[in-house]
Amino acid sequence: MTAAVASRTRLWRGLADVPAGWGPCVVTIGVFDGVHRGHAQLIARTVAEARRRGLPAVLVTFDPHPARVIGPPRDTAALSTVTRRADLTAELGIDAVLALSFTRQLAATPAENFVDLILVDGLRASAVVVGRNFRFGARAAGDLTTLTELGRRCWFTVEGVALVPLGEQRCSSSHVRTRLRDGDIRAATAALGRPHRVEGRLLPGGRLQPPDNTALPPTGTYPADLTIDNSHRLRVQATVRDTGTITVDPPPPPTPHAALDFVPEGPPPTI
Repeated sequence: MTAAVASRTRLWRGLADVPAGWGPCVVTIGVFDGVHRGHAQLIARTVAEARRRGLPAVLVTFDPHPARVIGPPRDTAALSTVTRRADLTAELGIDAVLALSFTRQLAATPAENFVDLILVDGLRASAVVVGRNFRFGARAAGDLTTLTELGRRCWFTVEGVALVPLGEQRCSSSHVRTRLRDGDIRAATAALGRPHRVEGRLLPGGRLQPPDNTALPPTGTYPADLTIDNSHRLRVQATVRDTGTITVDPPPPPTPHAALDFVPEGPPPTI
């Protein structure tokens, strides 16, 4: 494993995909939906610690969003696919992404068992870097203090990273979803650190069909950059329909994969 940043990182869809004998490594854990500016700061600390130790940096994420499985209903519209998360975090220096399927069984796993299963047996973590508000384990009973105590017992260090402020609010995925829902593309772009991307199949007539539960701005027409098959890029007008589909004008030929970046009008947004 080298320290060089690749265009794509290893993506493990479950513990069974982790190579036998993997580790030691430096791990960060969270949903990381959107990989916004706050996530970038947490990832930067993880990568820096990994490079200092000469170890690979691993990011653990969850799919679907835990709030879709447990807890009261709330907006969990996806800001990124798992594959997109892996690509974005690779650009930030992450060497491997472990995507865990979030089920009721995983939600019911006690904090100590979660550490043993994922961090000790699965990844052989040497260090763990998380946000200071990190919660884990059954009923979210585990916190940064719990993780630190378990780390001492299991021989890994723990670091808590402060959240990035964004005006009077923390830089969070919920903030990005709210700004998108309000149609504030500039504010969403500022929080993400780049335009919000929607991926999907491009159907005849320029209809882009994103996956269900994808975060979208309200119905209306927006300037956007369309990337087809990871290569051809052009500026388009994207009309969001109340059906959850998007019509792209001018309509390009159909393709199995296209990416649409909603770009703010005017000068680049600033914080």
